[in-house]
Amino acid sequence: MILFDGVDIQSVADVKIEDIRVSAIQIKDTVRERPISAGSQFVRAKYGTRTVTVTFALLTMDRIARHAALMAINAWAKSDKEYKIELPQSSDFYLVGVCTAKPDPSVRQWWESKLRLVFTCYENPFWTSKIEKTATCGTAFYVQGNAEPFMRIERTLSEDASDQAYSLDGNEIRFSTIPAGNFVLDINNETAVVGTTSIMSNLNVWTRWIVPRVGTQTITGTGTIKYRERWQ
Repeated sequence: MILFDGVDIQSVADVKIEDIRVSAIQIKDTVRERPISAGSQFVRAKYGTRTVTVTFALLTMDRIARHAALMAINAWAKSDKEYKIELPQSSDFYLVGVCTAKPDPSVRQWWESKLRLVFTCYENPFWTSKIEKTATCGTAFYVQGNAEPFMRIERTLSEDASDQAYSLDGNEIRFSTIPAGNFVLDINNETAVVGTTSIMSNLNVWTRWIVPRVGTQTITGTGTIKYRERWQ
């Protein structure tokens, strides 16, 4: 079972999956050349993209049926944006990607088993938990995984609240005012809205944004923390 945007590939065509290969995440390093001495100076490394390659066969000799199946597969493997990818080896996690390579079939060799689809994970290359967990601001909670989790804080205010702050590890996000309504503080994307209206103009100029991390932590403030754990 391979689901892309919630649709199983075997529901659109009778395919025989030969292999699913999930690449490691690319590590992109930044180095600084030494002008005189040998070698280079390492500056930092960051994670890049990863790919999911699906090889399969269409075991039918009927050319018309085979062509129709390939057209259905090409329509299923959308390339307009990234969608959720669910694979049989991991029922608790998903990837997010876009199809970047489609099958290149032979008209004669109906028995070929190396037809290939490639999905590339750009924005979120990590395995992401399907379960969203919650914690309360001001209480300790534990985040599993080995990659930065997705994290946001939600709160419903019946009236405007002044001088509101959220802090972790010495970093503090402070607002002069949070208006009444449904407040969402997106820690990963560094945004804050009430309803659909941004309140970033209410942010204190000395704010140092909280960095989502794994392990035991306590985020001070008022609201509910919602997070998804991620793995490399």
